[in-house]
Amino acid sequence: MANNTKLGSLELEIRKVDLLYQQNVGGLIAVLLNSFVYIYISRTSVSPLFLGIWFAILLSSVIARVVTMKRWHKTKDQIRTIAETKIWLYLMFFFLLISGFSWGALGAIVGNKPVVVQITTALVLSCMMAGALITYVSYRRAVACVILPACFGWTFGYLSSDQPHHLVLGVLVLGYASLLTFLSRNLNFSVLNSLALDVELKTSEERLRMSMESSEALTWDWDVANDEFHCQGNMNLFPGGAEQLKTLLRPAIEKQMDLDVEHIVQENDQTYHHIAIRGKPIKSKSGKVLRMAGICWDVTAKRNEDILRRERDLHEAANQAKSVFLANASHEIRTPLSAILGFTDALLRSPDLTKDDRHDVESIYRQGNYMGSLIHDLLDLSKIETNRLYVQQAPMDPVREIEDSLAVVKYLMEDKGLHLKINYNTLVPKIIQSDSVRFRQVLINLLSNAIKFTADGTIILDVACTTDTNNQATLSIKVTDSGIGMDKLTQSNLFQPFVRGEDPKVQRVQGSGLGLALSLNLMRRMGGDLKLVSSTPGQGTTFEMNLDIGPIANLELVKAEEFKRNTREKVHPEKESNFLEGKHILVVDDSEDLRNLMRRYLQREKATVEVSENGADAVEKAMANHFDVVLMDIKMPVMDGYKATASLRAKGYDKPIVALTAQASVDGEQMSYKMGFDGYLSKPVDLSLLKQILKSRAT
Repeated sequence: MANNTKLGSLELEIRKVDLLYQQNVGGLIAVLLNSFVYIYISRTSVSPLFLGIWFAILLSSVIARVVTMKRWHKTKDQIRTIAETKIWLYLMFFFLLISGFSWGALGAIVGNKPVVVQITTALVLSCMMAGALITYVSYRRAVACVILPACFGWTFGYLSSDQPHHLVLGVLVLGYASLLTFLSRNLNFSVLNSLALDVELKTSEERLRMSMESSEALTWDWDVANDEFHCQGNMNLFPGGAEQLKTLLRPAIEKQMDLDVEHIVQENDQTYHHIAIRGKPIKSKSGKVLRMAGICWDVTAKRNEDILRRERDLHEAANQAKSVFLANASHEIRTPLSAILGFTDALLRSPDLTKDDRHDVESIYRQGNYMGSLIHDLLDLSKIETNRLYVQQAPMDPVREIEDSLAVVKYLMEDKGLHLKINYNTLVPKIIQSDSVRFRQVLINLLSNAIKFTADGTIILDVACTTDTNNQATLSIKVTDSGIGMDKLTQSNLFQPFVRGEDPKVQRVQGSGLGLALSLNLMRRMGGDLKLVSSTPGQGTTFEMNLDIGPIANLELVKAEEFKRNTREKVHPEKESNFLEGKHILVVDDSEDLRNLMRRYLQREKATVEVSENGADAVEKAMANHFDVVLMDIKMPVMDGYKATASLRAKGYDKPIVALTAQASVDGEQMSYKMGFDGYLSKPVDLSLLKQILKSRAT
């Protein structure tokens, strides 16, 4: 509002000064004409020297005013502040003062002159002062610059003369000056109001014009009585012109009602646009529409946005339904799959299997693990699509996570006779903030792919920490294999879900085509990226995962320690033996097979095991007996694991309760801890992890 007022004041000031200079043209003509008349009549009664000096001064001021006026017209459009107008205003005041004192000089010598000269002087002075009142009325000070010197000189001439009634004449001149001053005040007020209204009107018109141009709208006004139709604005809204618009307006006029509709208009290029039309009628006392005015504008973009919003909502609802279906389906699949893997693992521990039987059971175990990883990847990809995948930021030792990832895949490398080489090319951060689970998931996927597609040779891991020009650090890990490589077509579709290369060598390797697509999304959610560096058919492939880890100044850089890389054994019962001996454990699961499997696992470790098939039964048994730990399934009939655990905690039960689920996820783990669980395990139970939970709970 302040800016608008400032702009309006500047515009008004420029208009006032401009009016002063425009009216100055008429004033100059009057000065010259009256000067010639006075010189002609008084040439025999007034000193030629006086007349010459007097006219020279007037003529010089006239020339100066003409030059200044031309300069003003060239400069006025470049004025940006009110202060810049002051110099032009003061110049005009100066020239008008010269003119006023010049006319006052005539009045000062009039007292003892002949009657003809006195009358001529009176007429000239009256004409010039009245003319100044009308001509320079935009500024009262401009009027005063002419009237006051002229009147004072004229009054002085009469008061100082010895003519009869000279005092009366002097007083009359003063009265005339007072009258002119009063009239100038009223005229100035009227003129300024008119200028202000004119400036405000032009400003409003300019704002309306700019608004219409920016909105590309069209205003219309239909004088129905005289059938005069006026439009202003974007006529491109109606290819048929004003007649097309009148056709659309006619029904509203016939119904004598307000107009608030949208029409679909076909353009000449066969495209369609949604045009909103709003209007209000002006009616006679009898209710007949005399006139109607309104506005039209294009709402196609808004309608398209509405359509896209509805489609987005439908898409999100479909994704949500798909996620719910996948979550439920995966649970129903994982529960029997956990039993299959568990019983298979139990068989593999048996020394009585023949070589062929062991090979068959290992195949079942391997395919079951693949199915489990496929379900896990599908769930993660679904969560990413619905923006429900949780990525945590927590302290993480990158070297330890790299070494742990290598330990997971090392036995796969040894089975194929591959070699591993790891290079820490720079100092690396001791601790960073990231999601260790997702970090390992991506790295293990890259390492697994490298192993799967490499028949012999070496897998190389290059680790480096670099900085950019802003001292922002990036942890870079390159995985290079000497495998089959990829052609250009495969590379172009590499990160698309379910897309795999058509090479027979690729098709022979088990895989779904989900891993890289999922890994790329995970890296981007962690604030990093995953890219293919190079790949040559028959020579190998290099992938690089980059993770932004913040300002280098906030990191402690260390030399990577060479951790001992332990191979994860396929069967490792001896590592957890005897730590459960004598423990009393309650297993809660709605699946009889899984209850039997858990019973067998735990009894093998010399634990005493009781079972329950739902949460309600588990609460009763836990409160009635002493258990060292409760292994609680999450999804069960009657009462689920969350409610059962909450009920036990509410009753004061303080023994360890470990969540046991076939649907392991970061979100589920957080919910479990929130509901009172002490640990979170996926089926079948990893006894070493159970041991860690019990040890941490005991301390």
